[in-house]
Amino acid sequence: MIHDDNILVSCIVPVYCAEEYLHQCVDSILAQDYPKIEVILVDDGSTDCSGDICDDYQSKYSIVKVIHQENRGVSAARNQGVRYSSGEYIAFIDADDWLEPQYISYLVRLIKQYHANIAILAQEIQKKEYCISNEQALEGMLYQTLFDTAPWGKLFHKSIPISLPFPEGMFFEDLAIVCQMIAMSDKVSVGFGELYHYRKTPSGTMNGGSISKLLDERKAAQMMFEFVSNIMPKQKNAALCRKFSADCQVFLKLTADGYETEKNEIWQEICKGRAKVLLSKKARLKNRIAALISYFGKGAIRLLWKIQKL
Repeated sequence: MIHDDNILVSCIVPVYCAEEYLHQCVDSILAQDYPKIEVILVDDGSTDCSGDICDDYQSKYSIVKVIHQENRGVSAARNQGVRYSSGEYIAFIDADDWLEPQYISYLVRLIKQYHANIAILAQEIQKKEYCISNEQALEGMLYQTLFDTAPWGKLFHKSIPISLPFPEGMFFEDLAIVCQMIAMSDKVSVGFGELYHYRKTPSGTMNGGSISKLLDERKAAQMMFEFVSNIMPKQKNAALCRKFSADCQVFLKLTADGYETEKNEIWQEICKGRAKVLLSKKARLKNRIAALISYFGKGAIRLLWKIQKL
């Protein structure tokens, strides 16, 4: 909880070969209208000029700290940033994204207004602010109606990522850990507005990539499902819907030839969960349609995916 009226917020930016976008990202953080921030740039073994750019910012601005480390992945970079942070609250920002000037001040106001230790920007169109329980927040995240599992777009009390570090050595780590972070908070304050700008890049985790990335998504979804089933069993169906979404994504992105064992295992999981997803009134329409089409076989669901990509 907040201990004074001018809390320090640590903005943690994991950086890896982001020279094209890094200036816009860091400049937008430095332009925040909130007066008490520190910027922690974690250079995760970049092979371009990103490390030099980070050092240049540190030489010019006293609020900027730079950490250089060997390439260990985004989770390790975030965890290292948290360990070196001095703020009471943590904002995670990707190096290719950028912020509106009022981003931090708005999230801090939500924290203060509702005495919460997590504030999030909702993806819903409805323009209102409110406070919900951790279970309500988890439900909205898992049904993919309120906000997603990314760590950006949120403000966390530092005790949360300290207690629940990001799992290192895997992709889609946020799917595995953010649900636990939400569960750790008694309540979550919710706001709105396009204050965080997420940039889709060809190298982004969400844009396919290697087979290991795709299989990590499945692993992370299973970790999420098991956690929710054990800790908040009332939200097991919500977790199942989110896992079904991940299973479909991985199944459809795997190459047409090869990895037959993995594809058969994932297809079995899709078949196992599709009835509950189809009958769930809270599930996304997109997921319910995929569940229905899956009854017509693998070819039908692949055809639907190709049509959606046109």
